[in-house]
Amino acid sequence: MSRKDAIALASRALALLLFVTALSEVSYLPDRVYAFLHHTNQESVLSTASEYWYHYYIISMGFLIVRIVGFSLLARWLFRGGPEVEEVLFPSAGEPSTAQD
Repeated sequence: MSRKDAIALASRALALLLFVTALSEVSYLPDRVYAFLHHTNQESVLSTASEYWYHYYIISMGFLIVRIVGFSLLARWLFRGGPEVEEVLFPSAGEPSTAQD
């Protein structure tokens, strides 16, 4: 197996793992949306507790959506491959690291 084939195999395997993770995260979305709608449709006066839950579900859904989009974009980038992916997965040994203290 050549180096290029190994890179393609590794990047596609990582892309598949990230895609499955994104699908797993999507499965949490209906629960969060339902809970958010439950708290927004309450007709009582906004108390401190209901205001807390309102903001909690907004933040929770926001970060869930960011994770889904991030995992999907990263999976797409890894699946396409290319020189950038090759450098990330198998950095060339010819360049010395430039760590500055």
